[in-house]
Amino acid sequence: MKVGDLVRLLDDPEVRRNNQDIPPDALGIVAEEPSAALWQSDGPLASMWVQWVGRADWDSMFVEDLEIVSASR
Repeated sequence: MKVGDLVRLLDDPEVRRNNQDIPPDALGIVAEEPSAALWQSDGPLASMWVQWVGRADWDSMFVEDLEIVSASR
């Protein structure tokens, strides 16, 4: 996953529950890579800043919670 990719949330109950503020059919564009990895007890988690269509702010999203709709070239 890289800056410019068009993404959406995975169709998974846990992902939807953890991201209730994002509509299920929302599309977003990867806007920026974070400057520091998010850490969990077993190491860093990959994340990206996503700009969702219709929202002014960016959300830091775990890569594992996203699927690429269209990759940037």
